[in-house]
Amino acid sequence: METAGADAFTPLALASAWAPQLNLGTAIVPVHTRGPALLAMQAAALAEAAPGRFTLGIGASSPVIVQDWNAVPHDRPYQRSRDVLRFLKAAFSGQAVDEQYETFAVRRFRLERVPAQTPPVLLAALRPGMLRLAAREADGTILNWLSAEDVATAVGEFEQAGGAGKTVAARIFVCPPPTPRTPGRSAAG
Repeated sequence: METAGADAFTPLALASAWAPQLNLGTAIVPVHTRGPALLAMQAAALAEAAPGRFTLGIGASSPVIVQDWNAVPHDRPYQRSRDVLRFLKAAFSGQAVDEQYETFAVRRFRLERVPAQTPPVLLAALRPGMLRLAAREADGTILNWLSAEDVATAVGEFEQAGGAGKTVAARIFVCPPPTPRTPGRSAAG
């Protein structure tokens, strides 16, 4: 998740070269903090670097991340998410996109390097409206910040809206213990 650490793409670009056996994915790129064309270009480049191993996870994010940290209005998150999903689908097809969406317009954009394998696009969703949007228009959903008890409710809403058989990913936060030191070695060694 793009908060105050690394961006969503740079660590994955490195991982695509360092660990070519891994499946990679962003969880979660805010739909407001990049222009649609830049988001498509970054995703296409990573899909080319990790063919068949990259999944793009996008989401509405929060007013703190979008507005307070990135100086972009956090306007109409549902509509912006829907519009970005539709734009990405068109852009990844290789067609020229010249479209007036509800939340932005794109004029004469075409990806120069269309990925051979289109990356799946998952939409982060917690509430029923976003879960239904993910079921209808995305390749799946990402659940984030849910308790274990709430997962079944979210998955049920997603599947009932037409998402059965699509990907459901979950961000799970863990706190690994500190790396144990090898006996006889200093902290620096």
